[in-house]
Amino acid sequence: MALKIVRIVNKPVSSNCFLLYDREINNDCLVVDPGSEYPDELEQQLKDLNLYPKYILLTHEHFDHVWGCNYLIEKYRSKIICSAVCSEAIQDAKRNHSLFYNQKAFQVSAADICVEDLGFSWNWNGWDITFFIAEGHTNAGICFEIGNGLFTGDTLLKDLRTVTKLFCGSKEKLVVTINRIKGLQGKGFYVYPGHGDGFDLDNYDLNKAF
Repeated sequence: MALKIVRIVNKPVSSNCFLLYDREINNDCLVVDPGSEYPDELEQQLKDLNLYPKYILLTHEHFDHVWGCNYLIEKYRSKIICSAVCSEAIQDAKRNHSLFYNQKAFQVSAADICVEDLGFSWNWNGWDITFFIAEGHTNAGICFEIGNGLFTGDTLLKDLRTVTKLFCGSKEKLVVTINRIKGLQGKGFYVYPGHGDGFDLDNYDLNKAF
């Protein structure tokens, strides 16, 4: 098996979207945080790579990470996987913060699958995915591990402090989450964050998050 990961920079806010696929299995792919208002580049990548976006994984509810969900749901009937709190928040234009971005308010339908109902683990096409709640940036956040990849959303960004001042953010809860991530150091994980470049976790100073 060979997991491939493609990064797409969302627009107009430059957050990260990722496509995960294993061509040796089939042409299904996971779409992580499709946050473009008009997901033209995402659509082009799907066509170029001949991928079918069966599932959407959301690390948290903010508009710059979920704006493309409605497009994928309408065109491909993609199913959303996220935390239960995130499922509630994406349905609310205030909680997903879209109301406050040029007043372009939108809602996304409730998740099809909540990670809590999966018991925080899921086997996708032979790949084991482990989820964990990642509060701090928001109370709806999750991180997940697949292969040697750790997807952190906005919980952990390279060389940047994690924003905790938004609705439902908490520096105290972020400390708990970062300590959870600290336990993964030394295991060869590569971090795929919600913004900016990825990085090796093993030698990263996690105190930069504060």
